[in-house]
Amino acid sequence: MSPSTRRREHSPGTSGGNLGPVLVVGATGFLGRATVRALSQAGYEVRGLVRDGRKASRVVEDGGTPVLGDVLDVPSLRPAASGCWGLVHLAANPPEGQDPARVRFEGGRNLIEVARGAGVRRLLLGSGYWVYAGRSEPIREDSPVDPQGESRINYDCEQVGLGSNDPGRLEVLIARPAMVYGNGSWFRGMAEGIRRRQYRVVGTGANRWSFVDVEDAGAAFRSLLESGGAGLVYNVADERPETLRTLVDSIAREVGVPSPGSLSIDDAALEMGPAIAHHLSADRPMSAQRLRDLGWRPRSPGILSRLPGVLREMFPAGAEAPGSPGRS
Repeated sequence: MSPSTRRREHSPGTSGGNLGPVLVVGATGFLGRATVRALSQAGYEVRGLVRDGRKASRVVEDGGTPVLGDVLDVPSLRPAASGCWGLVHLAANPPEGQDPARVRFEGGRNLIEVARGAGVRRLLLGSGYWVYAGRSEPIREDSPVDPQGESRINYDCEQVGLGSNDPGRLEVLIARPAMVYGNGSWFRGMAEGIRRRQYRVVGTGANRWSFVDVEDAGAAFRSLLESGGAGLVYNVADERPETLRTLVDSIAREVGVPSPGSLSIDDAALEMGPAIAHHLSADRPMSAQRLRDLGWRPRSPGILSRLPGVLREMFPAGAEAPGSPGRS
């Protein structure tokens, strides 16, 4: 078996302590927190990089150890990565007033430099499935890409990472999760918009999206760090795609409001920008068979079955519902 495809078979819950620490960059974010939890629960010593010390308690809550540093400041990264076996790059939010591309692209280059110097064996770069072109067939890792808007930043970061892959030394892997849902990120924004009767579906809503629960995504990142093939890209999804219209109508029923109205793709392009309108209207069912071949299985059967619980967490019983009808 070649170095680029060999797997590392480790027993969850017992292997982490033997491999050494893992540094998670972006540890206080939505997906970062789930990844810290998944790694710590598997027995790893997890370090969570925090730029703002006021957020350090989040890392502690998730089972990790906070370390101060900035992905754009190489000297601060060196002590954070010292002695680490693995490194996960999930940082996406820049300091106020700075270009988001710097955190992903320049930050990725900085982490590669530091990882090489520290003898880190594995670097997992989080990306996203919006880098792919829309298509009706299940999207696989070799499907055509068409990165537009912010997804271009992720794709450029991927290319830097894959170009630095050095099997047996610094092994780089790419994770492209589908729409990661839970109490936060884009899903909270969508649910709140629907609840406030301000959300509109771009196009007919017949386009399909793929999803993955945030805790399942964290477990997938752990699995990839342990067992993924060096230099490979992995899709992360539960393989239960749903149409956008089905999703938003289901959320509307759960929160007790009418189904959202629609917005034409042309009008959405004028209002949101062409790249966002393109993404929101694209058909993107995804296959994660390559990840499943590593033994990963999502615990969540699909987003529709998880909606009631997640929405109850977001909007506890008795919470005041916003009354603005907005546009429908």
